[in-house]
Amino acid sequence: MIYFSVILTFILFTLVLNYIAPNLKLIDIPNHRKIHDGNIPLIGGIVIYLNVLFYCFFYNTSFYINILIYTSSLIIFLGVLDDSIELGVIFRLFAQLVCTLIIIGSGLYIENIGSYFVYNDINLGIWSIIFTVFCVIGLTNSFNFIDGIDGLCSVLSIIAILSILLFSYILNTITLIIDYDFIIIVSFIIFLFVFFNLNPYFKIFLGDAGSMFLGFFVSWLLILYSQNPINSLPPILTIWCVTIPVFDFLSVTIRRILRLKNPFKPDKTHLHHLLIGLGISNYISLLVITIVAIIANLLGFYIYYFIGSEASLIFFLVFLIIYIIITFKISNHIKVI
Repeated sequence: MIYFSVILTFILFTLVLNYIAPNLKLIDIPNHRKIHDGNIPLIGGIVIYLNVLFYCFFYNTSFYINILIYTSSLIIFLGVLDDSIELGVIFRLFAQLVCTLIIIGSGLYIENIGSYFVYNDINLGIWSIIFTVFCVIGLTNSFNFIDGIDGLCSVLSIIAILSILLFSYILNTITLIIDYDFIIIVSFIIFLFVFFNLNPYFKIFLGDAGSMFLGFFVSWLLILYSQNPINSLPPILTIWCVTIPVFDFLSVTIRRILRLKNPFKPDKTHLHHLLIGLGISNYISLLVITIVAIIANLLGFYIYYFIGSEASLIFFLVFLIIYIIITFKISNHIKVI
């Protein structure tokens, strides 16, 4: 029954916002970087957030989940402003910083990054806040960066959320996630967006508001479930939940810096752009990246499960280097600038 209700409210919010989108200047118009057909409403992020906010009142959500959802309203509001009048990257970074500091102020941040080699439970101490800001803003922009073809950012966010739940289930810590039912509903809401995003007749886009919200939301879920008092997920596994967004963000950033370009200036050097440049269609590119993301996440988990956190960290860095080398070679091959 609840899923039927979610479908109805999602459609209702979509219809209302689709009607007022032109007045709010929330319309994505094709240009040299955007190859979609027609003018598409940039309302997906608002629709997702309004549904998440609405259904959090039907569940006994925890304190930090409530803080996350309410603080995300600022991310959505400022993101919508950016989508409407294009305020720029500095504005987006400032908005992310403010929202991150609000949640840190509530008492949630990265204190422990796990145990490796002879070091047990590495506590960050006075570096906790700086490291948390760096991780949250970095991952938020990872999702924002990768939002380049239909469905990609939202599908990767679903994979990240379900990875948290799956890893916790296998480790027998799933009972520690008291917001389990609500997190499933959030995943379903994002899935509904994917349906609309991939549908040529009722297409809507996330917009910067949506991609920032998904990245921000996933970032704090990873922190919440890998830190005290929940600890359902070992800290090392958090990076394996978001393998492709992190790999792509670091690869693109390094490539832009090496070419003396602004790391935040949009281009066509992301993984999906490279696949399309090789002649692969948008939908097949989405499918390929989705499969690779799932395999990478599962591989990282089983390396941790059967070998340990040290091997998991080493393999993550090795795979990252391989990813950077491969994408760099493809970029040079198809002469991406």
